[in-house]
Amino acid sequence: MWFTDANGQIGRLDPTTGVVTEIDVEGFPREINIASDGAVWFTERFNPQAVGRLDPDTNNINLFPADGGPEDIAPAGLDGSMWFTRSTGGNIAHISPTGVITAQSKVVKGSEPFGITVAPDGNPWFTMLLIPAEIAKR
Repeated sequence: MWFTDANGQIGRLDPTTGVVTEIDVEGFPREINIASDGAVWFTERFNPQAVGRLDPDTNNINLFPADGGPEDIAPAGLDGSMWFTRSTGGNIAHISPTGVITAQSKVVKGSEPFGITVAPDGNPWFTMLLIPAEIAKR
């Protein structure tokens, strides 16, 4: 089981032995999820604003700059890619296993996309903390 720690670490709990392993990361990781290829992905909303990929076999971490306040993250498909919310950017984005980010501009600025999951058909679904007036009028 993987988890983030407010002290700037990612942890792994071995459910069989109860042993916890902690890995230092730059900044303060927030949300965490596992890709279909087994890589551990996490977001860093503040300093730095980034999405990180941890190789569970080597504990090697790659950080990919991602403005817009990366918040939550969820597996996107069988290729190891992920979806993540951009809270201050007002949209969601897709990141490939190599760190290529493609922003989706389906949401309005100020909506603060927060949580995200992916439906069985592969489409991302997400929550918003705020509903801007232009969306509320619809």
